[in-house]
Amino acid sequence: MYVSPKRIITLIGDSSVGFTNAKDNEIILNQIIEKGYNSTKMDDLLGLNTLADQKFHAFEVKHGERIQATLDLEAKLTEEMNNYANDRKLAFHIFGSEQDIAIRNQLGIDMPLKQNFNGFLEQSQQFYDTILKKKEILARLDEFAMTAEKIQERLNGLSALRILNDIQETKKGFAAIALTERAESYDQLRIAWGKFKTVCLITFEKSQEHLKMLNIRPPAVRTKKTAEPEPPTPPIPPVPPAPPVPPVPPAPPTA
Repeated sequence: MYVSPKRIITLIGDSSVGFTNAKDNEIILNQIIEKGYNSTKMDDLLGLNTLADQKFHAFEVKHGERIQATLDLEAKLTEEMNNYANDRKLAFHIFGSEQDIAIRNQLGIDMPLKQNFNGFLEQSQQFYDTILKKKEILARLDEFAMTAEKIQERLNGLSALRILNDIQETKKGFAAIALTERAESYDQLRIAWGKFKTVCLITFEKSQEHLKMLNIRPPAVRTKKTAEPEPPTPPIPPVPPAPPVPPVPPAPPTA
């Protein structure tokens, strides 16, 4: 389960104040001794607090190293992929005729350019190894400044890329271990602090000053909500009077 760094720092800070003041204050310590919290127990709790703090900062270091290793790897990968893409275009231009189809197959440049890490390494390694081994291919590329020295530089770049990838994987593993250790130490401290707080809330229920010294917030007093009066019933609108009946016109005179 993910726990935010802010939450861990808050727990470490709160418990450090509470455990330290409980150990150093004779009045507080004498009242919680009968609950099992003597000086030795308080030292153990402070040890848990120190361990959680150490594991928190250890993970921050390992996490930072992993991020830096990833950035180094990505920068080198971008560089080598650009080099290979440009060299591949040049080779395709030089060996683009039907007569050079066999050379293109040996160089692997008739295949689509692979974008994943392992695919790129395999494809580019084949390309540069083949050039160095085939003197006739190297001779034609040499006219365009693709010398044996430059090809060897490219191969050295691929070797450096593999090393950076191994470093990144190692740093990733160290960071994962540090994260697990941070989580375990946090859980131990969280449980210990929760039990300590419960004992102190009971022991110093009527002593808010001691709870403040221990950095323990007393539970909020729940107040009963007063029932809200029902809204008044709206008056019934008056019924308008019926319109007057129009007078009946007199009958016409008879002849």
